[in-house]
Amino acid sequence: MSLLQEFLFDPPDRKIPLDQPPLENLPQWGHWIETPEYMVAIVPPGHLEVNLRSPLNLAATSFGLTQGIAAFDSDRLRPYQATPGGFDIVPQGSTYRSVEDASCFVVFGYSQAFLSRSVAEGETVELLPGQIAKTHWGLSAAIAIQDFFNNGQVGGAFYLESVITAVLGQIIYRRSTLSQHFKRPPEFLEPKLLKDSLDYIRSNISQALNLSDIATVIGFSPYHFARAFKVTTGISPYQYVLQCRVELAQQLLQDKERSIVEVAVEAGFGNQSHMTTVFRRVLQTTPKQYREAKGLPANIS
Repeated sequence: MSLLQEFLFDPPDRKIPLDQPPLENLPQWGHWIETPEYMVAIVPPGHLEVNLRSPLNLAATSFGLTQGIAAFDSDRLRPYQATPGGFDIVPQGSTYRSVEDASCFVVFGYSQAFLSRSVAEGETVELLPGQIAKTHWGLSAAIAIQDFFNNGQVGGAFYLESVITAVLGQIIYRRSTLSQHFKRPPEFLEPKLLKDSLDYIRSNISQALNLSDIATVIGFSPYHFARAFKVTTGISPYQYVLQCRVELAQQLLQDKERSIVEVAVEAGFGNQSHMTTVFRRVLQTTPKQYREAKGLPANIS
């Protein structure tokens, strides 16, 4: 069962009048995916009027130029501009007020518990309201989320967690109470730590793996583990998990007693549709075609 909940909001009027008290909930605009600890949304372009007190730590980045007036945790509205790859930061409990003509943009939302556990390794960390200048990784993260929405959420909760954790690490490094002494990730994993993490992944490949659980095995935060794993192996933890699942599925598909649906579940894909999508992308074939190429009966579904 997926941990992700999906919502689509298309209100006729995207306004929260500035003469009303800040709201304690997020405006329901656009296409949302969320879990109990984090959320991500894509909001289509248009005129916005916003007045909120944020229930989550928010970070927004746009695909194009956005202009208007805005106030980050202040009563004074100032000229405002957001460029692709930059970030607007609205910490939990702070206010954001704006009147803007917005490009399509992505919003990341984090609970305080997720923020501290994912990156700060037990230290107290708070995001600081305001803006981060344009970065190449900001636009790359937005594009990755757009692809995730457009391609049927391939990768599920593990992929989404990996992207939003990487974004959060960059934000904490640039605009938080830890910015001046944020611990740099290790350049590589020591052989024993790498072996322990690989063993854990392989032993649990049929389960709903997540970045936090794997990192905990070797005593790392998810952010630092993901960075060190990629430096050591050349691929991200998510890519490695996907590789292991494809290899296991290839082995299981050669067993004519197993249906394709059963193989998808045993290999950790969750369902046949997800496995088929991954096979097309990685192997340029489908599970059924792969099975037929091995000379197995084509009528095994």
